[in-house]
Amino acid sequence: TTLPCLPLAGYGQIRKHCPKVGYCSSKCSKADVWSFSSDCKYYCCIPPGWKAK
Repeated sequence: TTLPCLPLAGYGQIRKHCPKVGYCSSKCSKADVWSFSSDCKYYCCIPPGWKAK
């Protein structure tokens, strides 16, 4: 499968863990920021209002 090309920074980045506000899913919603994490089989989806600290 090919990943969509997303110009926004922060998309598809690799994290050690998915934050508590995020959720693991094989498909994130269009508004969510998606990333990879060791505790998710597919993607770690994070709601758009959440900012990394």
